[in-house]
Amino acid sequence: MKRFSIFWLVLLGFSMIFLTSGCVYLVPIIESFVAWVVGEVDETGKAVLLHSPDSGVTWVRQGLDVLPDGIPLSNILALDRQTVWAVGSARRVLSTFDGGVTWNVTEVSEIEPARDISSISIFEGDIWISGESGLILRSTDQGNTWTVFEQSATVQEYLLQGIFAINHQIVYAVGNKSSGRNGVVVRTLDGGITWEEVTLPNNYLEVGWIGVKAVDTEHIVIYGGQGHYTVTANGGRQWVTGGPLSTRDLNDLTMLNESDYWAACDFDSIIRTKDSGISWVEQPSAGTSNSFLVGIAAASPESALIVGCSAGYPAFGKILKTADGGATWRSVYETDTNLQKVTVAPAGLIP
Repeated sequence: MKRFSIFWLVLLGFSMIFLTSGCVYLVPIIESFVAWVVGEVDETGKAVLLHSPDSGVTWVRQGLDVLPDGIPLSNILALDRQTVWAVGSARRVLSTFDGGVTWNVTEVSEIEPARDISSISIFEGDIWISGESGLILRSTDQGNTWTVFEQSATVQEYLLQGIFAINHQIVYAVGNKSSGRNGVVVRTLDGGITWEEVTLPNNYLEVGWIGVKAVDTEHIVIYGGQGHYTVTANGGRQWVTGGPLSTRDLNDLTMLNESDYWAACDFDSIIRTKDSGISWVEQPSAGTSNSFLVGIAAASPESALIVGCSAGYPAFGKILKTADGGATWRSVYETDTNLQKVTVAPAGLIP
């Protein structure tokens, strides 16, 4: 029997196995991540809060013992495998520090009980949330207390559906409304002391904006209604407008780097650009059709999850997964409840 020894080397995404017999084998490294999904209230009377411990293959419910009755969840963000935050209607904020074994549910007492929270972003302990009627708040003590940043009367007319903290000083929030000027973009460059409305070229404030993402202080993408988006590569000194790609809203977008974006859109549309939005490639969807794809999170350039909800009646939700950069997507979970957002962990992966 021939004996040999094995040596390992990780290089360029491959595990290289060296055998003393003279053979070398390249084995792709399998991406491994955990994930969470939130959604609306189902037959239990509680919001959907799902966890996958195995890269999106299987899903289990969490939080049923503490979730309030009748309160849907709108967004979720994992900082690592243990620390996850979620937000929802009626000023609710959820957190876990043990991977979802236990969840803490609090109400933001600094705002009215009926205020809904739409989005959350965290930078090194600064927790920012946004929502209806121009709502922007920050907590620096793990959500125990919140500072309310009052916006102008104009901004208060908007649902601030997206917020993103680039660092301790620079924070963007974007929003929409159904009448009048549809979109608004605000930012602070001094940690919330002052706020300014951002002017966009080509009448792009007529677009209802849904979200904003960034990979650094220079490269920022704002996306939203009817296939519109706008990009800056110099920290907002100049904005380049893009679209409309179609009549389908860009509901969520993740930036893998300064030029590679993945987006989830209305009517089962999945698109990706690798040149900062100059060109986009449509990818095949999966699962129940006639859905709005409303959330996307990437674990790597190859692995990502998308969640969707019904475009009409009756309600349903689905979770899609790709492991080949979007060449193929498959449905890994379906339910009769609308799902809203997805996040992946550990830290270092793209929210």
